[in-house]
Amino acid sequence: MGNQPNKDLNYLDYSQDAIEGNTVQTTFRLQEISKSDKALKLKEEGKLKEALSLIDDALKDDSKNFENWNVKGLILNGLSDFEQSVKCFDNALRLNDSDFIRKNKANALYNFAKITFFPDMDYEKAMGLIDEALECLPDDEDASEYWFLKAEIFESLGQPIETRIYYLKAEGEFEKADEISTQREFLKDNEDVLITVSGTNFFKGLEPFEKGVIVNLVKQPDNEHDSDAIGVFLADEQIGYVANSPYTLIDGVKSASEIKFIEDNQKAEVLFIFLERYVILKLID
Repeated sequence: MGNQPNKDLNYLDYSQDAIEGNTVQTTFRLQEISKSDKALKLKEEGKLKEALSLIDDALKDDSKNFENWNVKGLILNGLSDFEQSVKCFDNALRLNDSDFIRKNKANALYNFAKITFFPDMDYEKAMGLIDEALECLPDDEDASEYWFLKAEIFESLGQPIETRIYYLKAEGEFEKADEISTQREFLKDNEDVLITVSGTNFFKGLEPFEKGVIVNLVKQPDNEHDSDAIGVFLADEQIGYVANSPYTLIDGVKSASEIKFIEDNQKAEVLFIFLERYVILKLID
């Protein structure tokens, strides 16, 4: 069922019984087809309500049969009754904890998460459902669609770091996703004075900010837009500003206003570029 091969609904079984001499007698028997197989066949034909009625009859006969619960879960998933579908797969898993049922449950949870995300726009509930789906999905199954949906939910929740991580996972860029996670932990736990650079698009972009490059920070009190402005210079050429706006700051870094105690020509070292956008610098002696 689901990922499990289906039996033909009409087939013959036979046995061969030796009798005296070299003669062999072959006996053919028409095998009885289970209600769950018939219900699955109806589902595949698009006759979902008939299939549901038949599988309910099968469950009345035998509620301890995991195949019956698995097939009912598949039918309810097809009917978009995802919540009840998941409950059926849970019943099946209690009787037979196998990967093909786990995959079916994960798929139902994914579908449930999709409609909860949109059009319902219940982002927190959708996140819980997709996390449960990912936990249930067998390790050898492709999770890219699940990660993509998780990224979309994070995007709607206004969480750009997690959004980027899960879009990268959906694209198979696991090393880049891990790098961002490592950088985020560094920003959270680091005790150095860190800053980030804004306005690079008005100068030379991100090109000058290679890891290990040393830059000078120069206070610009006469700046007409921000009296706390601090320019970022490489040699004698300005290449940006120390970020000072809520729109250009991230957690773990100081703003220009917070480091206005520095002397002119304070030096800073380029550590890395975060999220392909934020240049992270560390103040140095």
